[in-house]
Amino acid sequence: MTREEFEDTARREGYDDPKLVRFDPSSRSETHSHDKVSFVYVVEGEFILNTDGGAPRHGPGETCILPKNVNHAEEAGPDGATILVARK
Repeated sequence: MTREEFEDTARREGYDDPKLVRFDPSSRSETHSHDKVSFVYVVEGEFILNTDGGAPRHGPGETCILPKNVNHAEEAGPDGATILVARK
């Protein structure tokens, strides 16, 4: 998926405007949850979404959806990660 396709899909499906988020190399957030569904697009780097269900790795051009109220930790690969995240 291209960035433009992601933004069009997010708009069409009622998500908020996407926000650009950058992660430092090999960083990992504290475990937390959100009260909205998160639609994520990887712009660059490697983005790992750690949940009780696993830790899938996503690369540039890939997307993932994180349901609301799911405990997770965002992690970046060795070169960091830049993502777009839209929520609803």
